[in-house]
Amino acid sequence: MKTTSLVTNENGSVVVLALIMLVLLTLLGMAVTRTSSIEVQIASNDRQAVDCFYTAESADHYALETSNTWMTDAFLTTADTSANDDRQVDLDGDGNNDARIEIRCIEGTGTDVVLPDGDLSDAANDLPIMQHITIPPIGSGYSLKSFEVRNYGITGTAANGCSVVQLGAFKVFNKFN
Repeated sequence: MKTTSLVTNENGSVVVLALIMLVLLTLLGMAVTRTSSIEVQIASNDRQAVDCFYTAESADHYALETSNTWMTDAFLTTADTSANDDRQVDLDGDGNNDARIEIRCIEGTGTDVVLPDGDLSDAANDLPIMQHITIPPIGSGYSLKSFEVRNYGITGTAANGCSVVQLGAFKVFNKFN
């Protein structure tokens, strides 16, 4: 009678090797699929963050372009610590508010604006402390004797609050002394 040893018996070894290869390829495929899914989520989040940033930046530019609507006599003659404008804006004309614009005087005490219907946001109240009324910038062509500059902080916030963009602006005025 012929005896066979398990070590020398090679029957079925191809099936075992094929199963091992199938498991390894399945694990590799699952890892690649998961990585691809994560990459799609990262790209989606990046796009949303960029959209929010540009919406907030567009709100700031909108405020600059429409300065005649908020830089009224009432705004200009109000005390430095309370001159403000706070409103929602529809930037793309679809009927939905896309951003919030908050405009206030930059002033030397760092005082928060307190409104009857609520305060400005922390971002709008966290402006650099400097004088509201200063001299014109050097080299601007405006005489120090005849002109003065008033400093404003403009805060644009995307509607979902994911991005806030601030900028400083100034306007040159005649001195009527």
